[in-house]
Amino acid sequence: MGFRQIENDIKSGAANRPAPVLLYGEERFLVDFYERKLTDIFFGGSAGKAARDLDSSVFYGNEADDDAIMGALDTFPMMSQARVVIVKEHPGLSSPRQSADEAPAESAGRKKAGLAAFLARIPETSRLIFSSNSVNKTRALYKAIAKHGSVYEFSRLDEADLIKFVRKRFKAFGSEITPGALDAFVFASGYLEKGSDRDLFAIENEACKLSAFALAEGRAEISQRDVEECMPGVLRTDVFAMLDAISSGRKADAVRLLENSLAAGENAFGLLSLFTGHFEIMLGYRELSAEGHGAKEITKILGERSDWRVSRLGGFARRFETEKLKSILGRLYAMESQIKSGDIRDRYALTVFIAEI
Repeated sequence: MGFRQIENDIKSGAANRPAPVLLYGEERFLVDFYERKLTDIFFGGSAGKAARDLDSSVFYGNEADDDAIMGALDTFPMMSQARVVIVKEHPGLSSPRQSADEAPAESAGRKKAGLAAFLARIPETSRLIFSSNSVNKTRALYKAIAKHGSVYEFSRLDEADLIKFVRKRFKAFGSEITPGALDAFVFASGYLEKGSDRDLFAIENEACKLSAFALAEGRAEISQRDVEECMPGVLRTDVFAMLDAISSGRKADAVRLLENSLAAGENAFGLLSLFTGHFEIMLGYRELSAEGHGAKEITKILGERSDWRVSRLGGFARRFETEKLKSILGRLYAMESQIKSGDIRDRYALTVFIAEI
């Protein structure tokens, strides 16, 4: 995992050497973040803006001339401890397959072969960073970077690394988050959902918003209530409140919460689908816990990515018998079919569903 590997290399000092570094992957936030972090490390803490401007070179895409890149690397730094060269989206890393040694001698591939060979002898006073959205691992340039330097791929984070990332972002914004609120935030972010298009830029934005909300009230600590107030559209706290009321036999409270959600603009069929997904987890939890499986193990078996979500739904599941959960799920499946066929209106179906459980 690039996130862990690069942090270890930074701590050990292995990242700061005259060797090429490649940062790439779908998590562009991390690519950009570590590009800045490595640049700071390469320049040292004392280099000001003027020194950085003088002793750095940035090359972009098809405009990245390999002779110019090699010339920049051969240039001695004037005001800093190292000259930093950054190359973004080099075509020799991600363009369609035609490695430098396969290209005709008179083509641009000849220059790429020169750059690939040059990577074995980067001057001690220079540092080189490549960054890219994607790479073709068959290309000569990629192979040269991997051989002579370090390659870090930043794919989507798993839950453990996402939690570490979130903690660091809140700390950077001057706040702390309680364990319960952290679990709720991770679930509310939607990042771990299957097929989610949420990225770390969105996560950082939510963390910034939550921190500002708490700090404006004179608090540095973020609570679960803050998460529920600031992220209601994603967290769907009303749905959990409805499930709590339903599983406790408080149908009137559940209907009132439903009406409030619909009045606030929630999509009725979307809520029905959400109920179906939640009850599927509740049934799975009930059956697996009866077999002796623990909460974390159940999360893994069910293919879910949020321990918080499964644990909370597991609490509701304990209030139902297994056969009752199966009956509820059957009713939900039938209602979804009826709504799709036009036999019943979604808002009416939801109200009847809650009243008749």
